[in-house]
Amino acid sequence: MDPTDARALRKAIVDGRLLARVSEASVFVECLSFEDKLAYLAVVLTNNPRPSPDPKRVAVFSDLASIGIKMLHAPIVGAEKFIDVMEWAPDDLLPANERNERFGAFCRPYPRHQPLVTYGNNLLLGQPPVPAGKVTRTGPNSHSRELPQGWAIALKRAWDNAAASDRKQVRKVVGPIIGEWCDVLILGSHLAYGNDVFCTADRGESAGSNSLLFHGNRVNLASQGIIIKSPTEVLAMIS
Repeated sequence: MDPTDARALRKAIVDGRLLARVSEASVFVECLSFEDKLAYLAVVLTNNPRPSPDPKRVAVFSDLASIGIKMLHAPIVGAEKFIDVMEWAPDDLLPANERNERFGAFCRPYPRHQPLVTYGNNLLLGQPPVPAGKVTRTGPNSHSRELPQGWAIALKRAWDNAAASDRKQVRKVVGPIIGEWCDVLILGSHLAYGNDVFCTADRGESAGSNSLLFHGNRVNLASQGIIIKSPTEVLAMIS
């Protein structure tokens, strides 16, 4: 983003002329490295330790929170929150149940993480079986069971056990799938909350034609209620 636009947007937010929100899927994209994304997915729905988010990127979101920016729900797997420096955005335009319905209706037509599941399960065919999840007693007559994601564990194993050249192939296949999955969640969360505009400096010119944010797909997104504007365009709207 142009630094001049960034400063102007920040001032508009501080002055109350612009209400800004960020998707929690953006936090996942920005705060975890590729390797840590694989590590996170391999432990989700278990009690195993999570990778720590990049403190420099967390500081960025902490700064955004300091000027009033709040976070939109966009569950990845297991509905975990990655950082605690930002409050959830209120359901001030639509009730929570309608927000959840809108989010699901937008995301369901897309494959989301299913290509990762397919790829990981294919890798798992040549790997040792994934251990069963642990069972923990939570009360006299109740217990909880971990649900380890075998496909994700297979991806992490493939990365950990690969030579440097083979890691490039894992990243080449898996990286774009994670990116596209998160783009769906990010746009879905903005639509779900009823936001007026989705602001991004990404013009979608380098994305493939099958990508959600491809510039040629933006008319279709607009028909669904997702209006994409650049920072410069947003500033012009509020000037």
